[in-house]
Order: sequence, then structure tokens, then C-alpha cells
Amino acid sequence: MPASKAQRAKTAERRKQAIEMRLGGASFDDIADKLGYSDRAAAHKDITRALETHVAEMHQGVEVLRETELQRLDVLWADAWAVLKREHITVSHGRVVYDDSTGEPIADPGPVLQAINTLLKIQERRAKYLGLDAPTRVEAITIDAIDDAIAKLAAELEADQVGEAAGASGA
Repeated sequence: MPASKAQRAKTAERRKQAIEMRLGGASFDDIADKLGYSDRAAAHKDITRALETHVAEMHQGVEVLRETELQRLDVLWADAWAVLKREHITVSHGRVVYDDSTGEPIADPGPVLQAINTLLKIQERRAKYLGLDAPTRVEAITIDAIDDAIAKLAAELEADQVGEAAGASGA
């Protein structure tokens, strides 16, 4: 039989108190004693369940938000795609500009290029939301590593000079 609304509210309140106590540094034994759990294991289990439920709810909220944002990007994509596919003619001072040799209106590439730029930005945003981009690898070089490399090169250079001097004196 499912728990009543009052029972669920009481359980939620007890879990909230248990989590607050635990965050405050209380032991599971203290939590069990104060909040009426049968033992420390029951307190631990209830706190764990509460945290798992909270994380799952947060995850669901994030997924809903991500899906909403992806749907908004779909709408923006469709609008930018329509601009890209539409024919654009050059207008100057409120008048259509015609090609003198053909008499046809001259195409205006500006709106097409802007639509392409917008579509690329939408793709970048979608890739970020979906985690499609590979992480950027960063290599950090410390001063100690540089000093070690300089010392190693200096030792090699010194060894080479000693070897050359020994070869010259033995010849």
C-alpha cells in the first residue's frame, strides 16, 4: 500500500533533518537516536536514499533543460537555414542593383554568409550541450622542469667538451 501524503511529508522532513545533522558533523548513531531510526545503518540508508533521489531529480531537471535548449536551437537552425536558402539580391539606396551585361539582379552574398556564420554558431552550441567536442589538452611546463632540462643539457655539453679535450690530447 503506497504511503499517504502525510507519511511522505513526514519522511521527507526526517530525511531533511538527517541530512542537515550529517552536514553539521553528527554521527549516524546520533542521527538514529535523535530522529528515531532503528539503528545507525537505517539512518545511513535513509540519508543515502535521500541523496540518491536528490541527485536523480537534479539530473532529470538538467536533462529537461538541455532538451528545451536543444529544441530552441532547432527553431533557430530552421530560421537561419531558411535565410541561407532564400534568394538575396543587392539593394543600394533603396533600389535593386542589376548586372549591366545580363539585366539580372545581382545576388547579395551578405545574408548568406551571415546565415552560414549563425548556423555554425548554433552547431557549436549544440555540440557543447551534447558534449561532442573533444576536451582540449593542455600541457603545463613548470620552471622546475625548465631548470632540469637546462641542467641536463649543460651536463651533456660538458661531457661532450671533456670527451673532445681527451680526444685532442690523446692524438
